[in-house]
Amino acid sequence: GSIAADPAGHQLVLHLGDTYYSGDADEIDEGLILPWPKAPGALHRALNGNHEMYTGGEAYFEAVGREFGQRSSYFALQNDHWILAGLDTAYSDHDLHGNQAAWLQQLLDQAGGRRLVLFSHHQPYSLLDSQGPKLVGKLASLLHNRQIFAWYWGHEHRCVLYDQHPAWGLHGRCIGHGGFPYFRDQLPGAGGSANAFVRMESRNGVPGARILDGPNPHIPGHESRYGPHGFATLEFDGPHLNEVIRDATGEVLHSAAIA
Repeated sequence: GSIAADPAGHQLVLHLGDTYYSGDADEIDEGLILPWPKAPGALHRALNGNHEMYTGGEAYFEAVGREFGQRSSYFALQNDHWILAGLDTAYSDHDLHGNQAAWLQQLLDQAGGRRLVLFSHHQPYSLLDSQGPKLVGKLASLLHNRQIFAWYWGHEHRCVLYDQHPAWGLHGRCIGHGGFPYFRDQLPGAGGSANAFVRMESRNGVPGARILDGPNPHIPGHESRYGPHGFATLEFDGPHLNEVIRDATGEVLHSAAIA
């Protein structure tokens, strides 16, 4: 509701995957299509997640084709300054199935100075979750050549804003707190009665980060046990990119220019 009602409007509404629990047709309709924010005039896209694939992904592929006219689970959009690329990291779990890595490299070879923002379900790194090597391995040359400006992912049900990666240069963000109830992380400084970002320092080559903590007023009777829901808005203005993190009502919790 907050996205659809935003008076500023949206050109793209993008979901980063997971529509609990096993991705069958009823769950996709009830957890993805019915509550989808019908932002006027926007292009609508949804990425594939591991829960969509628990039943083979058929309901996900059928629904996004029917509702959004989305013909593939990976795609790219561009303007004069940016390329926005959505990847399917779930058809092969935490991996890139098919020729996605070569396709992404081809986009960059023809980018003409445009900067790349990636979107996926799975993460390239994490301070709070176990990590597989396949996704990063497939994109190793892009990462080491610092060709990815920013990367937004889901999978973990939390909101994490990572420091710029010291080796790869990218701005990494976990925006996985869109709707499924999740327990608050037991971190030093967490557990307060208001939304706040809690700091975690770098370790094992993973950048430090700020993690959103707070109660969830949308889960009556259990508000203090569960973390807040929300979403991110990216505002592109020529070569500039402003990133806004909002709670479920649309209130701004964080806003910063990252380009």
